[in-house]
Amino acid sequence: MTDRDHVDEGYVDGGGRSGQSARGATLGSRPCRVTDGGSDAENVTAESGAVVEQLSADTAFELLSNETRLSALRALFDATDPLSFSDLNDAVGTGDSGQFNYHLDRLRGVFIRKTPDGYKLTAEGMDVVGSLLAGPYTKTVEADAIPVDADCPYCEGTLAGIFDDDHVRVACRNCDRDVISLAVPPGTFEHYPREEWPLVAEQWTRQEFETAHRGFCPVCHGPIESTVEIDPDGIYDVFEAGISYACQRCGEVQYANVGACLCWYPAVVAFYHDRGVDITDTPVWEFEWAVQPSAEIRSTDPLRVAVPIEHDGDRLTLVVDQHADVVEEHLE
Repeated sequence: MTDRDHVDEGYVDGGGRSGQSARGATLGSRPCRVTDGGSDAENVTAESGAVVEQLSADTAFELLSNETRLSALRALFDATDPLSFSDLNDAVGTGDSGQFNYHLDRLRGVFIRKTPDGYKLTAEGMDVVGSLLAGPYTKTVEADAIPVDADCPYCEGTLAGIFDDDHVRVACRNCDRDVISLAVPPGTFEHYPREEWPLVAEQWTRQEFETAHRGFCPVCHGPIESTVEIDPDGIYDVFEAGISYACQRCGEVQYANVGACLCWYPAVVAFYHDRGVDITDTPVWEFEWAVQPSAEIRSTDPLRVAVPIEHDGDRLTLVVDQHADVVEEHLE
């Protein structure tokens, strides 16, 4: 999988804290979130429904351009319970209570909120600190190539994790073909041993493309349009067909071969589970059908692309349409 600047052979390119505001994420029931203020937000009724601008982007970045305010967000993030004004001031270490109160007032309603128990982060505040920890704006990865215990799908070479600027590639050291290539936040690797970084990158890439396949842009969270394309301008290299995931809001486009984007399809997960293999925890490069040009164009009108998946003599064939939706399943 890759993003718009990289082409791969495989993938071409949260939870809450105790006492914290977290992100209100649930499965099953869906909580209602009430904004802290703003006349536009208050005037939107449940019947009308709208997404309104709480503040401008310039204002949001200006609010975060002060070290005292960022320190306050970090202190609230690290706290297990809401903090009183004095405890938060002590944690930040400003000393001047009047000046500190000014900074808190600037953050209130957007990044922090005051409750009867003290100050706590909003979901937006959690996002800010999460971005600082992930490090896409402040960190980089400096590392030599990391060997991967796998052979290249196309030559006699071996794979390695390669760190190119903001991108991580798992590619052949001989022919330089990519299996995966995607921007991975540097902080993602911090709590893993160096030798596991290529596996971490693979799991990150897989969840990014699954998010896109479900219709959400990994960059701006806007709507994704999935389209199966037949060899468009050679972008899929040796593959006859591929999938483009195009965001309808920010314009970001990511690419993948058809097989690689079936790794999370329920029938595929079940097929391997019944044969003692956890495909969700196995690197994509372990499956030839996911990284080699095994897909077959059955028809062009309507477009139908078949992907044969084999294991120990058994075969599961999936057929996808022009929107990358599976429309046929055949187990042999």
